[in-house]
Amino acid sequence: MVGEISKSRGHTYWQWIFGTIASLGFLIYGLEAAWVSPVTKTLQSPTSPLGYPLSNNAISWIGSISCFASAFFVIPFSYSADRFGRKWVVFAIIIPNALSIILRILVPKLTALLIARALSGIAASGIFVVIPIYVRELCQTNVIGTIGSLNVVLQNTGFLIMYLIGAYFDYYVVLWIYMATVILMTGLLLLAPESPAYLVKRGRIDEAYATVAFLRGLKTEDKEVKTEIEFMQRQEEEFKNLPNITLKEIFQNKAWRRGFIVLILVWFTQTWGGSFSIVTYASAILEATGSDLDISPQIQSVSFPIVMIIASFTLTLVAERCGRRPLHVGAYLLSAISHTGLGLALLFRTLGYTIPSWLPIVCMIGAVAMYAGGIRPLPYIISIEIFNFQVRAKLMGLIHTFGWTSVSSQLFAFAPLVDSFGLHTTFLIFGLINIFGMVFAAIIPETRGRSDDEILGQLDKNRKQVPLSISG
Repeated sequence: MVGEISKSRGHTYWQWIFGTIASLGFLIYGLEAAWVSPVTKTLQSPTSPLGYPLSNNAISWIGSISCFASAFFVIPFSYSADRFGRKWVVFAIIIPNALSIILRILVPKLTALLIARALSGIAASGIFVVIPIYVRELCQTNVIGTIGSLNVVLQNTGFLIMYLIGAYFDYYVVLWIYMATVILMTGLLLLAPESPAYLVKRGRIDEAYATVAFLRGLKTEDKEVKTEIEFMQRQEEEFKNLPNITLKEIFQNKAWRRGFIVLILVWFTQTWGGSFSIVTYASAILEATGSDLDISPQIQSVSFPIVMIIASFTLTLVAERCGRRPLHVGAYLLSAISHTGLGLALLFRTLGYTIPSWLPIVCMIGAVAMYAGGIRPLPYIISIEIFNFQVRAKLMGLIHTFGWTSVSSQLFAFAPLVDSFGLHTTFLIFGLINIFGMVFAAIIPETRGRSDDEILGQLDKNRKQVPLSISG
């Protein structure tokens, strides 16, 4: 395969180093996404750094506004990565994140917190759009999968670190530790090269040769380097010659239209399934369950990212061996059982019955495990596999924008739902949504090891197995 370097020559050290440095953005995202959980108790206490305790409604705004801001920057970041280069856009992503932390340290006011969280949301959008492209273009084909999987591990590691430091340190110390991570990534990223594919795109061929040779541990004149650069040049030429397909033409194609609709439904159930609320508001939910365990909710919540890391490793292997659909359906089924079990346990406690202290946390662990190992990552994988390169960029932009908007609305709605109907009813609703997710996941065709034509044929049973056409 083009891009694979012989094991007897060259090395992948620099690819691992710079791929990891770029992927630190996902660690930063994990720190930010988990920040609300340990800080909620502090912000709602009489000794809040804001000078007064925040309401549940204010916490909902703080929890959700970052995802809402992310929705507006998916397309701008995609454009910027092509216009200004992968490396420098990744570098630019760090700036709003750093400003976000500084604002929370220097101006501990509600308005400042909301602006800060919106800034972090802008950064999150860029992290998910640009960093995977940059890492993919830095690495040769036989290490892309392994290095690319760092994003899930580092996200969950960010959750773990934030839960730990949030349990033991105060509001300001937590933010300074967070800031140190951002500074570390900034400094290391300055050492990273630009993506070779971007250099080819801009006609900077000599720089592209030097970069590929450096990353592969080979000489500039090596045949492997020449082959890889020529492959990039052919890809760029083919891309320039592709017809420009409009969204109207895409949705006129029955298979693409059906695939898009089903994926939107799956993304809705992923974002509204309740598990991300558990991750975001973990400490507050654990405290509300009334558990009489001797361990504080803040310490109990540390179990969630540990389980998420284990689940993401284990279930990813299952997806490669058994296929996407069985894992996806199974994850939704177990998630539905976990959310429903939690809702019923809380309902029985509300009615005066005694429930085991361990039951709520076990249900929550089950929910976040299924979320991390199947419900969250699989829609990303399936979305990429279900659409071919002609329409992938346009449709993925729409899907990501919808995803950020949907998760934002769910995080914002969580506190009002709990205030209006109770925590038990809220989780019973989440259980029902996960059942719908299971149904939608069963409708999606299996994509592992299937060609574009086979996948489109499953989406449109009347479609003949012929080369792709725009009309449906």
